[in-house]
Amino acid sequence: MKIGDFAKKYGLNITTVRYYVERALLTPERKNNQYVFTPSCMEDMEKILKYKSFRFSLEEIELLFFLEKTTKFRDETVLGIFSRLLKQKQAELEKEEEKIHDTIGELKAEIRSFSQINYELDHSANGIPFTFLPYLACPDCGRPLKLESASISDNKICDGEFLCECGYKNELKDGVILCDGYAEDTPFKAFENIDLVSAVTEELGNEFRTLIDKTYMWMYHQMTDHVDMEGSINIMGGPFSGNYFSRYCQKFSRDAIFIINDPSLKRIRKLQEYMKEFDCQTVYLAGDLNRLPLRENSIDVYLDDFSSNNCIFTYNKSQYDKITPLIRKTGCAVGLFADYRKCPKSLRTFQEDQPDFIPEKMTFAHVKADLLEGGMEIDDQKQIGSTTGKEKQFQRQVGNETIGLMGYRAIK
Repeated sequence: MKIGDFAKKYGLNITTVRYYVERALLTPERKNNQYVFTPSCMEDMEKILKYKSFRFSLEEIELLFFLEKTTKFRDETVLGIFSRLLKQKQAELEKEEEKIHDTIGELKAEIRSFSQINYELDHSANGIPFTFLPYLACPDCGRPLKLESASISDNKICDGEFLCECGYKNELKDGVILCDGYAEDTPFKAFENIDLVSAVTEELGNEFRTLIDKTYMWMYHQMTDHVDMEGSINIMGGPFSGNYFSRYCQKFSRDAIFIINDPSLKRIRKLQEYMKEFDCQTVYLAGDLNRLPLRENSIDVYLDDFSSNNCIFTYNKSQYDKITPLIRKTGCAVGLFADYRKCPKSLRTFQEDQPDFIPEKMTFAHVKADLLEGGMEIDDQKQIGSTTGKEKQFQRQVGNETIGLMGYRAIK
């Protein structure tokens, strides 16, 4: 039997089989400079798998093989040694079983304590802070917006209508400003899961999640180097953002205002649930970027938490032609960018849900060009790392293609 067939028979890869041969656990014949695996190899392989199931290490299995193959169990002393090794392993496993039993008991107690937690929904009102009103402006003429029919609760504006002399108007409903282009569902069909926490848990692999966490930390440090974290600052994110705000919002000043944009009203409502637990000052803008009612030069920091990638997937361009006019002269953009250059096949699979998507647009060079056109330049960037391709790390991954993550900061 050839090495490929042998590996397939036992659910192994060829590299593992070669490793067993190198360690003389398997002793195949050689024919025409190729390994040929005989029935005795199969017997040995089944023993290796059996001993591994007994939790023996390879070094221990080598010793067991040496004892068996050297004497064929016809020596009383060897039989005693072999029996002692098996009993030692049994004792180890029994001790481990006791620890596992104790741990299971602790887990059961932890589960009981969680089941006794009375999770209560926060029924406090959703609304925008009064201090943000000066930053709202007509997207058509730039005039300040007038608030009418306002409903106020917990020192927040919950409902109302914003009007401009030129005729522009939008509605504030349950703490969400409804802008042009909002809809219940997201236009980014490749990522429809509105529950961002479960999406990351269920749809991303451990390597990719770790890279995201590392990049988030790098982004946070870039912000602390550039802005006064104790001051009153406006921090904007979106559209199609990840979990940065819910992870890091408590590290900012209580005077900070978070402005979150997304075209999907469902997603906005889910974000409201997350952010409410942190009692932050938050403004939600449901709608696309084309006519956001924000004053120019009103944002201190823009956070790109996968927004550039996801805007390119959806619109074949980044968000920065609409975002850069909103950033103050001394403001910055801090973000991450998923590098798909080493996974072209995976990248093309996004066209299944986004048929108009142009894969060639998915480069950081396009993002840099959009920033430059908006009067911003890259001040710092770092390649945080890449996945190994050993396991599936994201939904659209094809084969063992790898994806990288980089962080960047741009200043105005």
